[in-house]
Amino acid sequence: MALTSTLLVYGLVAVAWYTLYGVFWRLFLSPIAKFPGPKLAAVTFWYEFYHDVVRGGQYVYEIEKMHQQYGPIVRINPYELSVNDTDLAFINKLYPSVGVSVDKFWWSAGMFGNIEMTFGTIPHHLHKLRRAAFGKFFSPTYVRRLEPELKDLVNLMISKITEGIEAGKQVNLVHAFSALTQDVITEYCFSNRRRVLDEENFAPHCPSSPSFRIKQFPNLLPVLNMLPDWWVKMTDQAVWFLRLQDKSYRKDVRAVMQGGDHDKTSHVTIFHEILNDPDLPESEKTEDRMTAEAGSFVGAGTLTSAHMLTLTSFFVLSNPDIMEKLLAELKTVMPTPTSTPDQQVLEALPYLNAVMDEGLRLSYGSMHRLSRSHPTESLNYKGWVIPPGTPVGYCAYLVHTNADIFEDPHAFKPQRWLNLNDSERQRKHSYLLNFGKGSRQCVGMRLAYAELYLALAYLFRRLGDRLQLYDTEYDRDIAYVQDYFIPAPSKQSRGCRVVAKKL
Repeated sequence: MALTSTLLVYGLVAVAWYTLYGVFWRLFLSPIAKFPGPKLAAVTFWYEFYHDVVRGGQYVYEIEKMHQQYGPIVRINPYELSVNDTDLAFINKLYPSVGVSVDKFWWSAGMFGNIEMTFGTIPHHLHKLRRAAFGKFFSPTYVRRLEPELKDLVNLMISKITEGIEAGKQVNLVHAFSALTQDVITEYCFSNRRRVLDEENFAPHCPSSPSFRIKQFPNLLPVLNMLPDWWVKMTDQAVWFLRLQDKSYRKDVRAVMQGGDHDKTSHVTIFHEILNDPDLPESEKTEDRMTAEAGSFVGAGTLTSAHMLTLTSFFVLSNPDIMEKLLAELKTVMPTPTSTPDQQVLEALPYLNAVMDEGLRLSYGSMHRLSRSHPTESLNYKGWVIPPGTPVGYCAYLVHTNADIFEDPHAFKPQRWLNLNDSERQRKHSYLLNFGKGSRQCVGMRLAYAELYLALAYLFRRLGDRLQLYDTEYDRDIAYVQDYFIPAPSKQSRGCRVVAKKL
């Protein structure tokens, strides 16, 4: 009994010593101890946990307050720095395109439960190897090759919206755009679209993201994956939804890997590209890793574009002046409502581009900070020396709403993108971080742009003068006020609903 008590005392002393030393190290001995920021954030990840998990995706706003109090560079957790300013030179230094090794921060890399996907890959060399295996699949040539299928899906969405409003129904554009983007990415990547556009009311199913819970508890998902289906379905809808998706992706991947009669694809898919890449070792072509890649592609290709389309549509429909100018321009290349110009034609329309740029700016893409670390070199920022290996990130929300870059930043003003010379336009575009920057920039950016051009142009040319908003408020339903990596509106949001315009 005495021995047990002694061991318990020694154990408690050891834990206390370890805890106190850890606090002391993080406050005074850490390589980034000199950087400003709240002491509590420097000591523990629980500070971030409270704002993101307990309060629900609110740490980005806490970081905004930190910058207001401490300046353009702040320490936001024991290992990471956040920067918020207009310095393009430093942005380009932090997110280089070529020639520099840039790693991902381990703390954020695993927030989707897997670092086997290219998106979650931590070391630069492995990310480069994995991305090279499928990079050309998202090239302009490949995107143009499948543009007819993309047009068909956009037209199908518009037909379904038309059917709904003509039947006197309310149509939720959030669901319509999510169905479109999911069908596009699954057809493009797997040659097997999910046919969400064919479902009644576009089969809405949007459980809350478990990403921040997984980020705070990295072992959570592996533990949950050991539980039976009935248990997960009963206790956690978000994780259950991920499990269902995983099973679907695994089935598609396995069919391509088996080949022959098992492979029912009608065109080359991303998995053909990866599996046939001679430079990628066999250890990188396992079923588990291909399934992880599949989930990453669908997740990235669905919500970000759907959010941009929803927010942009709301502002166009709620502003008659914007609608009038947009329709007038669209009619110059779409003489009839059923005209189907190629993306290349739409790219030349100045006002459509301005509307899109403003939609991209206020939809953010990823709302979460995109942290990078330079493993072998220090970064110099306005007199501060950032040690090698230190994760540093910009947040699209903070940059896109910076009043020094965009005057009246929370207002939707397409005119801010018009009448600019090439240099001014390029500089403004450099501040749009929807697709990230540098060597880890979103590989599907060109596909996303094709979706945005075709969906917005075709929708408003065909239905722009026939739609009106129904019980949709910006603050309640549209504005993105929660950061779940992907931005989310308030929990009270009813979506962006439209009905037939009353004559």
